[in-house]
Amino acid sequence: MEDQFYLQDSRSHAYVGDGLSFWGFGGSGYVTDLAKAQVFTRDGACDHRDTDIPWPKAYVDPRARIGVDCQQVTLSEALDQHPYAAEFYIQKPQCWNGNNLIWLGEDGVFTSDLSKAVVVPRAHTVDWIGLGQSGAVLWPKPYIDAHSRHLVERDDVNIKDALRGTGIKHAKPNKPKMMIFNCDGCGRFISDAQRYREDCRNCGASNVP
Repeated sequence: MEDQFYLQDSRSHAYVGDGLSFWGFGGSGYVTDLAKAQVFTRDGACDHRDTDIPWPKAYVDPRARIGVDCQQVTLSEALDQHPYAAEFYIQKPQCWNGNNLIWLGEDGVFTSDLSKAVVVPRAHTVDWIGLGQSGAVLWPKPYIDAHSRHLVERDDVNIKDALRGTGIKHAKPNKPKMMIFNCDGCGRFISDAQRYREDCRNCGASNVP
């Protein structure tokens, strides 16, 4: 496993809430579900774009949390499939981390990590219907467990720690160079943003393409 890596897309739009996105199997796009992430060899992980970050699998897997995608579950389906469920999770309504549902934790704090969620016996569910003013949504435990997945959130991992001892250096992507143009009227340098924002301050010429 020491020679196995995930590749993360570090571009800002690739995060799903706090969740990291990784290359999926066979070029299937980027995924947050580690079970669907492509596992690379060391050489494969190092042959990547500047915006892709190699993470050792041995480092990431123990730090993964369990999340539930709100798009993959419906309460009516859950209750139909498990009408006699013995245990339930408690979800905070109208609250998400990316697509992940938020659960009441055993310490009384809400979390997106299902492994830290309190499990309520059926006989005690009536006590949890109203959690203060926030309300509560009760989900059958077997249904939620079946729809859970392992994922990684940015606060749970550190790339410097992950790559320590691997010989791989994390190179931050170069910032794109500012595009510079010559004014059509006087030839002075203007930025790409200035072409659209204002006419040339020197001669008044419009440089909008």
